[in-house]
Amino acid sequence: MNDFSTFEFSTIGHIHSCFKQKFTIPRQPGLVPEARAKLVLLTEYSQDETLRGIENFSHLWILFVFHQSIRKNKKTTVRPPRLGGKEKRGVFATRSNFRPNPIGQSVVLLEDIERVGKHIILHLKGIDFLDQTPVLDIKPYIPYADSIPQAKADFASTAPQPIYSVEYMPMAQAQISAASQALGQNLLLLIDQLLSYDARPAFYAETVEKSIFYTQLYDYDLSWQIDGGKLTVLSFSIRL
Repeated sequence: MNDFSTFEFSTIGHIHSCFKQKFTIPRQPGLVPEARAKLVLLTEYSQDETLRGIENFSHLWILFVFHQSIRKNKKTTVRPPRLGGKEKRGVFATRSNFRPNPIGQSVVLLEDIERVGKHIILHLKGIDFLDQTPVLDIKPYIPYADSIPQAKADFASTAPQPIYSVEYMPMAQAQISAASQALGQNLLLLIDQLLSYDARPAFYAETVEKSIFYTQLYDYDLSWQIDGGKLTVLSFSIRL
């Protein structure tokens, strides 16, 4: 007899995200509206019947695995970024990716649906997914049930506010404009949204003596500098 102490789940698809590494991924979905990803369903789930009617929903819940945050040693407490990385909270009182079961959930905008060969692809916006994230399930977002305006929250009761006004070196701006045309996306707007909130871990601002930072966005290397209260994008070059 099954005692229901363990379960096994199958991946239904994978995320192809603009975020190729964990550094700079938004801390919550919807924080960077221009952040995009494709959810490519496995062949066995790429049946029209499995998605019948999904186009009538503007937003979806995506349940996924934090595949690069799996640890043998389970954490009981974590340091939420919204508390500056200084105060601890119980893991079940946070949305940390370091969990007993590394399951995440995000509400995202469903932008489009297409079929490519044997696969159905969902185009998503406002995402906070790492590239190649395994997806476990998709559920429609139901406004009357999923939105509770009077809900109480501890340390994240309001949305964070932008910290920086993003400036660009002339060469970087030209590189981003060229890449925007190649990708068919306004990357200047994406980078503005991403970096204005200070994409670094909370402890960087106080303890790390470093001013230039790098991350990968799509197939490009993005570099920027923080000097006091000024943030400047230095370059946006394709990875070789």
